Amino acid sequence: KVLPDLAAGPLRKLVDRTAPAFLNKPTREVLEGLTNNQELIAVLTGQWGDNGLPPAESSFIIHALIARHYLYGGYYPIGGASEMAKTIIPVIQQSGGEVFTYADVKEILIEKGKAVGVRMADGEDVRAPLVISNAGVFNTFDKLLPETAPHRDYYQEKLTTVERSMASNCLYIGLEDTAENLKLPKTNYWIYPGTNYEKQVSDFVAAPDEHDIPLTYISFPSAKDPSFAERYPGRATIEIVAPGPYDWYEDWADETWGKRGDEYEAKKEAYAQRLLAKLYEKFPHLDGKVDYYELSTPLSTDYFCRYSKGEIYGLNHSPSRFEQDWLKPKTRIPGLYLTGQDVMTCGVAGAMIGGLLATVAVSGLKGLPLAKRMFVG
Repeated sequence: KVLPDLAAGPLRKLVDRTAPAFLNKPTREVLEGLTNNQELIAVLTGQWGDNGLPPAESSFIIHALIARHYLYGGYYPIGGASEMAKTIIPVIQQSGGEVFTYADVKEILIEKGKAVGVRMADGEDVRAPLVISNAGVFNTFDKLLPETAPHRDYYQEKLTTVERSMASNCLYIGLEDTAENLKLPKTNYWIYPGTNYEKQVSDFVAAPDEHDIPLTYISFPSAKDPSFAERYPGRATIEIVAPGPYDWYEDWADETWGKRGDEYEAKKEAYAQRLLAKLYEKFPHLDGKVDYYELSTPLSTDYFCRYSKGEIYGLNHSPSRFEQDWLKPKTRIPGLYLTGQDVMTCGVAGAMIGGLLATVAVSGLKGLPLAKRMFVG
């Protein structure tokens, strides 16, 4: 990922020869080589929603990484996800950097074949010795890279070798009582109608009103956060995530967020009620306790995160994705680097390692001590 092409090529061939044959096979194929017990396979792949592909389509690499990381326990930041930003931003500022929100980048500035900064949506140019994009490869090479940029045709062709990950709906729920009084668990629930994940997904996508939701994830943030009760006395929260294909909502893609009309709101409400039914099925005592709920759609993901098709995990984690040697921090365009989950894998940890690799790629040998500190202790 960080070596120059001339060195990375031979090393990749060595890794391909020495790595286990099953490493980048489809997850289901690997597990069916160990057992024909489909119920056991369903249990072992019960968190496939963490990468967005059912086991017949995902690479065993991502399944193994996710399963392995849970062996060390799942952690929740005290104070919620915003604590990550609150912790990181002062470090950036101490080093002379700055963080901006609601600051849209229109395009990457290319001069004499080199990335020299970015042009903002308001017309202001921000110049820099180099540009590191965390916008994902589709945004970077399809939207932000100018038509005249060097190697643009190369990256346009490369974009045809990868696919966007799943889109989703997310139901945010507020309750008028504490997590303790409501006996909310601290664990996550993965709910499936059966063990044939792939068929359930395809059936649901083809006829969502006629088939059960193929995956429902329920999480209880307020129960996990020991500071929540102090910050929000007498309140609790629940989050439910489920598949929600972008094309369900595409007709409203050009409408303003929050002002997409009654038909859009009715479509959201119908799905919200299905998700609430899933919640009450597992926790019937919560029926009547919900004070507030709001459903986000793939259009919300696009609005807030700039993933234009609502893809929550960047690129699909299929076996072919892990064969793409162009998915690395250093691009062919001088001065332009990539970081984030498209460089490595999805999620907080995947994006963090993507950032580390980008640091090493930019700083060379000077970045190795940082990598050593992260991986060793």
